[in-house]
Amino acid sequence: MKTIIAFAAFTLLFAANVIAQKLPNKQEKSILAPSDIKIDGMTTEWAGKFQAHNNATDIFYTLCNDDEKLYLIIQAGYDDVIDKILRGGITLTINHTLKKKDANAVTITYPVLRDADMSAVSNRFGRKTNEKREDKTITPKVDDLNQLLEAKDKLINVSGIPAITDPSISVYNDLVLKAVSKFDSNLAYTLELAIPLKYLALPNNGADAFSYQIKVNPPAEIRRPANILTAGPPPPPILTTSFSTTDFWGEYTLAKK
Repeated sequence: MKTIIAFAAFTLLFAANVIAQKLPNKQEKSILAPSDIKIDGMTTEWAGKFQAHNNATDIFYTLCNDDEKLYLIIQAGYDDVIDKILRGGITLTINHTLKKKDANAVTITYPVLRDADMSAVSNRFGRKTNEKREDKTITPKVDDLNQLLEAKDKLINVSGIPAITDPSISVYNDLVLKAVSKFDSNLAYTLELAIPLKYLALPNNGADAFSYQIKVNPPAEIRRPANILTAGPPPPPILTTSFSTTDFWGEYTLAKK
């Protein structure tokens, strides 16, 4: 029975890799957000399908919009990529034109886990991945991991929006700027952002194309508290490849009904 289950898991992984190979490296068209879209860290409304799989960052992603918001949905499936995101976050940059250098670009960074909070989440994720490696027939239980992530994942870093003067805002803000991330039962990590278009101040009412950058940041420096005996264990060692920034640029024009 274990052999059959292991073979099935391998088949699913192979199928996922084939799908990734068929997707473009960057999203090629603008799409409207589903009418039932929810920023909840799950891809239910997308049926698990994405518009692109970027090779530089090794993430699946979809950029979409409705009349009021721009949405970014990202999913990572490889352990080292997920760990890097947990340690350094992802930064979405929105320029006002197709030029890559915009002094007034809007940047959103999420998740923002630091120090003991980052260590706690990274360690819990590390234990789950180890369980999965040791016994490929099991389905890891992720409720405790998601509960811990929700408890520690409290901030969004923002710049370039005149209406938001604080560089860090709560994920529970009243600005309708939403960010949520969650793990599924396969330990894939999904991140969702919703940004009101009014904050982006796109020229020509958004009718013109603009450039965007998606960047997976290197790990943030960990500041260990003075009393390390009560601080909990440090996170697992960082892979050498995780120290570098990975990113890519794309172009998008708001989809119209």
